[in-house]
Amino acid sequence: MSKWIAGVLLVAVPCMAWSAEPTASRNQELRFNQMFRNLDANNTGKISRTEAEAKAPAIAEHFDQIDVDHDGGLTKKEIKDAFLAADNRRREFSRNLEAADKDKDGKLSRDEARGLPNMSANFDAIDSNHDEQLVMREIADYVRSKANADSASAADAVAAQ
Repeated sequence: MSKWIAGVLLVAVPCMAWSAEPTASRNQELRFNQMFRNLDANNTGKISRTEAEAKAPAIAEHFDQIDVDHDGGLTKKEIKDAFLAADNRRREFSRNLEAADKDKDGKLSRDEARGLPNMSANFDAIDSNHDEQLVMREIADYVRSKANADSASAADAVAAQ
């Protein structure tokens, strides 16, 4: 009897996971569509820079990169493609970090970081506690501080014009 139950579970669990996946995808699509409608205040089917600035500062900050056809409006496809590209970059970054961590201790030594040129070149700046080990928190803080500094520099350049 227990072998029969195990057999049923062996077949049923993957089927349940497979059938749940479209539901999760549909829910995600519904949430995205709701977010898009909330941003598209004038119901044009595109998000203008003004609409993005009013309700979605992260989208507004990257508006020109997301607006691939440079028509001044962001379509659902442009936004989805930008989110997908950013997610792919995050995944690739994580894979590279994992591959560099040769001893799998969740930290990068100076030697391990040599496999990642940007990490190696900025090792001392990233290693905020100066323990000769980089942890994800230090890397994330460094990336965030660089992004903030780059945004501030861009804002200063625009203000100087």
